[in-house]
Amino acid sequence: MTANDFDALSRRLRSPLLKFFQRRTRSHADSEDLVQDLFARLLRRGDVLTLENPDSYVFQAAANLSRDRTRRDVARSTDRHDDVTDLELANEAPGPEQTLASRQQLGQVLAALDALPPRTRSVVMLRRFEDLSYAQIAARLGISVSAVEKHVGRAMDALRGED
Repeated sequence: MTANDFDALSRRLRSPLLKFFQRRTRSHADSEDLVQDLFARLLRRGDVLTLENPDSYVFQAAANLSRDRTRRDVARSTDRHDDVTDLELANEAPGPEQTLASRQQLGQVLAALDALPPRTRSVVMLRRFEDLSYAQIAARLGISVSAVEKHVGRAMDALRGED
């Protein structure tokens, strides 16, 4: 088989093979791929043009290739996969402006905590960071529950900037 003979065969059968594959795949890109795969296989075989009816052989090979591709796609469940190459992932990380604002806000809260009287600061720390109840804080500090409530109220006013 000469290269010219194979080129003539591929030029003559390319369009009919594209139509053949498009009826089965409904995708022009997949049809193009299948035609290329088919001609690559035929070229490796080498003796296609010596056959009695090469056109019939080529279309039988195309049918086999189409069945193989369908079986492979079913086994891999390619019809159930979503193409994620064009998806934009949401970036949950805060941007630089939000990071700066959060740091500034944290600095303000820490400064407000430092400005609180020691007992009030202790009550806030026990409530917010150790998640103790008012009764537990009162027992730990040896003060009444009412006093804990007053300390928490003063602290919240100070932290909001209402003092």
